[in-house]
Amino acid sequence: MNKLPEVPGLETARVLVVDDNRVNRHLLQALLERGGVTRIEMAEDGNDALARLDAFRPDLILLDLMMPNLDGFEMCRRLRALPAWKDLPVLVQSSLNRALLHDLQCFRERTESELSLARKMQERLMPSPERLAEVEAAAGVGIAAHFAPSSELGGDFWDLRHNAGERGQGQGQGQGRTMLYMVDFSGHGVGAALNTFRLHAICQQMDMSGLTPGALLSTVNRRLCALLPNGQFATMLAGVVEPAENRFVYASAGSTRPMVWAPGDAEPLLGDSAGLPLGLLASAEYEERSLPLPPGGRLFLYSDGAIEIPVGNDVLDEPGLAALVAERMDETDGDRFLDGLLDRLRAIGPIDDDLTALLLTRKG
Repeated sequence: MNKLPEVPGLETARVLVVDDNRVNRHLLQALLERGGVTRIEMAEDGNDALARLDAFRPDLILLDLMMPNLDGFEMCRRLRALPAWKDLPVLVQSSLNRALLHDLQCFRERTESELSLARKMQERLMPSPERLAEVEAAAGVGIAAHFAPSSELGGDFWDLRHNAGERGQGQGQGQGRTMLYMVDFSGHGVGAALNTFRLHAICQQMDMSGLTPGALLSTVNRRLCALLPNGQFATMLAGVVEPAENRFVYASAGSTRPMVWAPGDAEPLLGDSAGLPLGLLASAEYEERSLPLPPGGRLFLYSDGAIEIPVGNDVLDEPGLAALVAERMDETDGDRFLDGLLDRLRAIGPIDDDLTALLLTRKG
């Protein structure tokens, strides 16, 4: 067995070992001696230790907590009541500590398992690859998406609805109607994630056929105002792809600015994001706007985690993100586009918030 390196000054230190277990006392003595401590006194319980203080005058006490007669807790209380010993260092070593550590480890493992399950449930709120493939075939739009919470759970959420039998404004029979929406709840973690489940339940109960984006936001807002605790709110963008009009009609509740571009464009066009966040005022109304979206055109939506990355004394902001998007506009594969953009964002700085990104491509 290799000898532990000696610490200067330990050879003169006086250490009082207090433990009712004889094996533990001898083990601690051996460890101390290997560290260069030679002036060691043993005590079998708290009463024994207190009785040895004045004669041995220790510089340090190694104390077991769970002992008969006078346990470590009560010994510490009596020790601190003695003026001569109120500042004496005490290191606690105890089977209770080991039990607590074991309990904490079990609690951590259980918590991590439950959070992992909750995250999988939250991810299942988003459209599955199979559902996206069905929408692509029915509506002629391809969608690539990325979702990453800042912790185990997050407050971002997105979804879409396609109704093949519903005609949007100016659409011919059979083209259907595709509504998509993206939400970002205030905060992150468990509380924000619970709100995404609330919103998902609200949206699942709603009949969105015939609803304009502004009407959808107004309806969701009224319901959230009755559910969200004070101080909590959400930003949301809802929009409809209008193929016959070659445009994207949307309404914003304080969301980030949507970006669109067409083949051959040098940079994306940024939309407007004005609008009161959801959950603040039940009577809020939401203005509808539109952006061009011709065949082959693309729509990029994102949560504010993408624009709040620190850059010097400021943040990246939306024009900065648009410049990064412009670098990759020629990338035809949606997943590769998002992967490359996210790599650039991570290279700029830490992403401290939930991050959701969505790229919709109209088939030409």
